[in-house]
Amino acid sequence: MKDDKNVDKFYTPEDATEAIRNLSAEQKRRLEVAARRRAWFSGDHRGLLHEAIASTAEGRRRWNRSVDIVRHLDKAMQSITSNAAKRRKVAADSREELSARDEWRDEEPSAEAALEAREFREEQHAKAIELCGDDWEAQLLVEGLLNNSTLQELVDLFGSKTSYETVRRRMNRKIENYRAQGDNR
Repeated sequence: MKDDKNVDKFYTPEDATEAIRNLSAEQKRRLEVAARRRAWFSGDHRGLLHEAIASTAEGRRRWNRSVDIVRHLDKAMQSITSNAAKRRKVAADSREELSARDEWRDEEPSAEAALEAREFREEQHAKAIELCGDDWEAQLLVEGLLNNSTLQELVDLFGSKTSYETVRRRMNRKIENYRAQGDNR
């Protein structure tokens, strides 16, 4: 029941994307000012604004119905900057993620790009799950990996490191078989 109440409390990512697309010139100006104010530590205000927009459009940051979109994006930027040191450490642990973050730094914020990225991830997610077939444990592992679960969380999910490794090997064999057949599936 509690989850049902939360559904009505937040806009959907699609609603947020539409609101971002329909921002007025004044709202865009206010967001630019807020981004400059919040990005004092890096000077990359457009990257900060883009991250707030992308995370909202992708559904990682939910937009509360009681707040207007400009206020939501401002608070999202505040949250991003307040966790900057932690985020940099996590990103540095994954060079691929770090380079992906740097790719968009010179681009203008784009709700369409964020929406396309979300749709691409959803397609990849569905393809990965389909690849597992009827193996629900492999599907569970794929879900955990796609949701960035830690190794310890995955081990706990399967009860032991041995069980986790067994499922991981099964999943890897499915991937190898799929690659051997080519992407013609």
